[in-house]
Amino acid sequence: MNVTRTAAVTALAAGLATTGCSASGRQPATVITVAPAPAPTPTSSPTEDPAPLPLVDPIDTDTPNGNDPAGAPVQFAIRYLNDLRDGEWSAALDEMAYVERANVDLNDAAALVGGDVLRNASGGTGDLARCTSGRQFAPDAVILRCGRTNVVVHVETLAGFRGVKVSAVFVAGDHPGIPHTHAYTGLI
Repeated sequence: MNVTRTAAVTALAAGLATTGCSASGRQPATVITVAPAPAPTPTSSPTEDPAPLPLVDPIDTDTPNGNDPAGAPVQFAIRYLNDLRDGEWSAALDEMAYVERANVDLNDAAALVGGDVLRNASGGTGDLARCTSGRQFAPDAVILRCGRTNVVVHVETLAGFRGVKVSAVFVAGDHPGIPHTHAYTGLI
């Protein structure tokens, strides 16, 4: 209910309460007229489309960057897991693939994601021995030896996007024939 109608109803109620009708049948002394509220005036025609917002610089999130991790996939995967072991979340973030690194960094979730990856890579304990060696067994995956544990780490090898991939999407169907855990997270 708009302000005009609210005021009119309030005035009507007040007028009836003060003048009222008595049992003697006398006519009320006060008469109140209630007028309908004026129709709102549109500021623009409903058939007009609003002007599109101008974009000065287009947003391009798929642009590769020059900050790929150094070395072969086995090397940056070993550095990634060892950084997680040491609680070096920012250093581990630098070893991640561009798209996932950007996602984790924008959400300020390096410690949260890193802790989850470490838990999964260790088989649920969160304690993982230092990773010392490994081999690439597929174009997008390496298997690392961390103490007595074999850990599969997915990697991106395309220049500009290189690094460790930790999304759970990459876990299924990559069994190199030996027992292993996966360095992944369901958080991204």
